[in-house]
Amino acid sequence: MKQNKELVNIGFDIGIASVGWSVVSKQSGKILETGVSIFPSGTASKNEERRSFRQARRLLRRRKNRISDLKILLEENGFRIAKLNQLVTPYELRVRGLNEQLSKEELSVALLHLVKRRGISYSLEDSEGEGDNQTSYKQSVSINQKLLKEKTPGEIQLERLEKYGKIRGQVKDLQEENAAVLMNVFPNTAYVREAELILLKQKEYYSEITDNFIKEATALISRKREYFVGPGSEKSRTDYGIYRTDGTKLDNLFEILIGKDKIFPNEFRAAGNSYTAQLYNLLNDLNNLKIKTLEDGKLTKDQKLSIIEELKTTTKKVNMMQLIKKIAKAEESDISGYRIDRNDKPEIHSMAIFYKVRKKFLEQEIDINDWPIDFLDILGRVLTLNTENGEIRRSLTELKKDYIFLDETLIELIINSKDSFKLTSNQKWHRFSLKTMQLLIPELLNSSKEQMTILTELGLLHENKQDYSNKTKIDVKNLTENIYNPVVRKSVKQAMDIFNSLFKKYPNIAYLVVEMPRDEAEDEVEQKKQAQKFQKENEAEKEKSLKEFQELAGVSDSQLENQIYKRRKLRMKIRLWYQQLGKCPYSGKTIAAEDLFWTDHLFEIDHVIPLSISYDDGQNNKVLCYSEMNQEKGQKTPYGFMQSGKGQGFSALQAMLKSNSRMSGAKKRNLLFTEDINDIEVRKRFIARNLVDTRYASRIVLNELQQFTRSKQLDTKVTVIRGKFTSKLRETWRLNKSRETHHHHAVDATIIAVSPMLKLWERNAEIIPMKVNENVVDIKTGEILTDKVYQEEMYQLPYASLLEDIAVMENKIKFHHQVDKKMNRKVSDATIYATRSAKVGKDKEPQNYVLGKIKDIYDTKEYENFKKIYDKDKSKFLMQQLDPMTFEKLEKVLKEYPDFEEVQQDNGRVKRIPISPFELYRREKGPITKFAKRNNGPAIKSVKYYDSKMGSAIDITPQTAKNKKVVLQSLKPWRTDVYFNQETKEYEIMGIKYSDMQYLNGNYGITNERYKEIQREEGVADNSEFMMSLYRGDRIKVIDTNSDESVELLFGSRTIPTKKGYVELKPIEKTKFDSKEIVSFYGQVTPNGQFVKKFTRNGYRLLKVNTNILGNPYYISKEGINPRNILDTGFKG
Repeated sequence: MKQNKELVNIGFDIGIASVGWSVVSKQSGKILETGVSIFPSGTASKNEERRSFRQARRLLRRRKNRISDLKILLEENGFRIAKLNQLVTPYELRVRGLNEQLSKEELSVALLHLVKRRGISYSLEDSEGEGDNQTSYKQSVSINQKLLKEKTPGEIQLERLEKYGKIRGQVKDLQEENAAVLMNVFPNTAYVREAELILLKQKEYYSEITDNFIKEATALISRKREYFVGPGSEKSRTDYGIYRTDGTKLDNLFEILIGKDKIFPNEFRAAGNSYTAQLYNLLNDLNNLKIKTLEDGKLTKDQKLSIIEELKTTTKKVNMMQLIKKIAKAEESDISGYRIDRNDKPEIHSMAIFYKVRKKFLEQEIDINDWPIDFLDILGRVLTLNTENGEIRRSLTELKKDYIFLDETLIELIINSKDSFKLTSNQKWHRFSLKTMQLLIPELLNSSKEQMTILTELGLLHENKQDYSNKTKIDVKNLTENIYNPVVRKSVKQAMDIFNSLFKKYPNIAYLVVEMPRDEAEDEVEQKKQAQKFQKENEAEKEKSLKEFQELAGVSDSQLENQIYKRRKLRMKIRLWYQQLGKCPYSGKTIAAEDLFWTDHLFEIDHVIPLSISYDDGQNNKVLCYSEMNQEKGQKTPYGFMQSGKGQGFSALQAMLKSNSRMSGAKKRNLLFTEDINDIEVRKRFIARNLVDTRYASRIVLNELQQFTRSKQLDTKVTVIRGKFTSKLRETWRLNKSRETHHHHAVDATIIAVSPMLKLWERNAEIIPMKVNENVVDIKTGEILTDKVYQEEMYQLPYASLLEDIAVMENKIKFHHQVDKKMNRKVSDATIYATRSAKVGKDKEPQNYVLGKIKDIYDTKEYENFKKIYDKDKSKFLMQQLDPMTFEKLEKVLKEYPDFEEVQQDNGRVKRIPISPFELYRREKGPITKFAKRNNGPAIKSVKYYDSKMGSAIDITPQTAKNKKVVLQSLKPWRTDVYFNQETKEYEIMGIKYSDMQYLNGNYGITNERYKEIQREEGVADNSEFMMSLYRGDRIKVIDTNSDESVELLFGSRTIPTKKGYVELKPIEKTKFDSKEIVSFYGQVTPNGQFVKKFTRNGYRLLKVNTNILGNPYYISKEGINPRNILDTGFKG
């Protein structure tokens, strides 16, 4: 790569699933190079899905292992393993075995059944339901508990099988209106006890059954690896379990997820709900407060102790602001330095968990203030680390020897009250260990210092500096290990890979500016939802403000539209007027709607905190006021202005804002801001809030880039800025943002790259911080400017030709898309589909159909689905074809009963409410039953139907199944191999799915036999030449040699297996095509923007376009002699 020695600025716009970047000449402002990298976002939800499937596989594997071990035990002791007689169920054998002799084969069947389905591992009182099902779950568990006092699980299950025809799932008596739901939930101990009773009875008949045999057999039924142990053992070590490959052993697998304290690296981070963590958080917040009425603006030790005492002893919920006001003898406007929550309200730690737990235990006349602090800390850890009640019980039982007061009654109470210990935030673990906080707490109590100062003074703050002097690139792996949000981590990795490539080409970097992604959203979908919600709320307020204003001003629609058109700022003024309830906040006077409409020059929009201080040009820093008030206020805060005796007075302003429900909390805080804006530290805090991004991940990135540039002895200045700053520049320069394509990421990156060159920074402060800590920025500040001067210098274009350059750069933007080549992904949807071969509708020959199911014909919504199918084609119902007599009973109900019922409303009117006719029949005569000569058939609840013809599927039918077939559908495509047929002069393609892959001898791939089979199925000739392999996200260029036209697209996948050569393609510069868009010689796409076409035709030439991380293209027509990833004989890639 040829180096460019020019001095440049580099900007990064890092998003959730994209990174825009731009390189701009510092001297000329010329855009030298720009691009966008697109990739799937990292999501926690996908990790969770993979974990759940992995857990399911592990449970199945362990079940097979238990069954295998029991078979060995049985055979060693002379009990032959035989197939079950179909006329006898295992439940019958288990019940008979309690009272009479079983044959050896029958006993084997009974024991294998018990070891296969052996119940839940904890007691029934510890079992928990989820969501809407919780009430019925608890009710069912209560029923099972009572029954187990007299019966074994086998006896209960056999009774239900004989009475209801099923055991598993939710069982309900259809004859009873409000019958309880019965669930097959029994504890493992009950199954073990049943096995013991069976074996003790059978011991009377078989000498082979010894006490040792009974012990070994029941041990297999109860055998369970603790979930916190994980896989592996002392002899077979793995880093996925507590037996680590480095020889160490963890007490609990989840310890590695907790993380270690950076101050004391050998100490685990403390639980966020521990007493020590809560006290530390409270003191840290109290020390950050500034209170005007106090001598040095800080709370004293005695005042802090008074607050702690109040929080520890109160039985009423505490409002922290009210408590601090009382202790400090101050007004709310005198207090600052607190955090703000999402609802724009003051957020100060209040030991909320301690309060909740104490209140809960006081109901049992137990005061947790009497418990030792170390016990409260351990309790927090136990309840955070363990999720199941049984595990909590086991952990607490082990603590009984250390704490005399901890008895079984208290353990039970703690388990029942565990929800009181739950944190509402995601921060279950504190960033510090108990050891660190125990050192800091006395210092925080006795002084007004904040944590960073104390750590520095104690010599505990060690900067983790990376020496890059002998390295040519950022250590991306080390950097991203410290970013815990998976979404942000993936985005930062992409950005740093791009930086490493750019640094090779542009070693002389003047400014390096980064904008980080928002870390609240989980992925692109969540981000879009948040954006749409914000937009909806914004539009709603705009509409309400215009409607109210128009009514009070007494003007017509056309008058309002004309006035808004002529007076550019009128729309904003109306919205501010609406938020302020028609009042001027400075004078307190009413702003009449008609005055604002006809003489809006009498009113001005003012920045509450001067722009050159706040760097906030957003709505929360703007108000509508009388012009003379704006002139008098000048570059002061409302507090500073009113303290000089002008305006309506600060107390009147406070009262006005208190009664205003329309104005945001952020705007109210700006209006009530009382600190001195000439104070350097105050101004730095505004920069931290509105200009420089001080979030955790942002600080990690900033510090790493600073270390890299300093190690290289470069004069590069690095900063991480907030998105609203660049958004305002874009808005002011009228660079409309279209999210329909990916180009806007590169445009944003260019704005970010030129932002350090704004005229404002030349004489007034800097955008580049020397150091950034949490909410603290070490940065140079400048003089206070008028809003007019600020806006002139902030928004003046740094380069005269910038807008023209941006306008023409669209065709120069380079795109890089992440290609997905991974082989061991999900092969299909997890749903198992039943299938049948049948002739339905116009079928001439039997076809394989996937079955659907109406789960409850008595339910109104399910009946609606039934009726749709019935009206369209009733032959789709299996019952209509296989059991016509029963189907006739259903049809008779449809004819005789209506699909509505008339209900009298409170106003006396009668309203028709939809209802299932089957439900009306059930209420009158009981559930519909299957046809039987004596009319004693089983009740019908569900009905199956032929849903759709089966496509590509994996047959997972058990070998024991008869006349039935079950499959997995929606097979996921992995790769498409492209061949060229020299005889026909056409390309031929074959699609390989994840389901075709195998894992052999330590490698993933496809066998030669399966590969050849797909070739034949897809019609690829034996003598065709292999050209290339295409994965999802690969870029291609297709040339029509007849017309010399060409088009570049992204490859999606081989699709529609029934049609030869069809693929799905996507555009490079946007997510999908527009509705019915014309794509060169391929023609029009579908109305929903989907491009599914025959890939190539005679006369087409195909090139694969490989791109590096910067999007530089490399065109190839053939990439190898043979395809890759063929596992056995044949091709070798």
